[in-house]
Amino acid sequence: MGHWSLAQICKHLADSIHGSLDGFDMRNHRVKRFFLSKRLLRSMFEQGIPRGYTVDPRLTPPAQVDLDDAVSALDRAIARYQDHRGRLRPHPLFGDMPRETWNRVHRFHCAHHLSFVIPADG
Repeated sequence: MGHWSLAQICKHLADSIHGSLDGFDMRNHRVKRFFLSKRLLRSMFEQGIPRGYTVDPRLTPPAQVDLDDAVSALDRAIARYQDHRGRLRPHPLFGDMPRETWNRVHRFHCAHHLSFVIPADG
């Protein structure tokens, strides 16, 4: 239904989860993060993620992504996140967040992208 294949979605989600552990490019959105981070986070949870909006263009997956590789990468990213006990990195828009909020952001983000997937008859 959306513009990305399931493989692209899985790669994007894996890369986003790794970003919460390894860090994102924080050069963009400084003003929004400083003045609007809490309001933007609340708005996302209440109104959803705007279609076509990206926080960091580097998280846009390439056109060709192998599905098996992408699903495995997402599985590994989730396991790594669940096992991680250290500090989580700031979000490019929302800034520093406690683990509980990061958990909610990741679930919300995954649900958003996976909502565009329609199972093939088969």
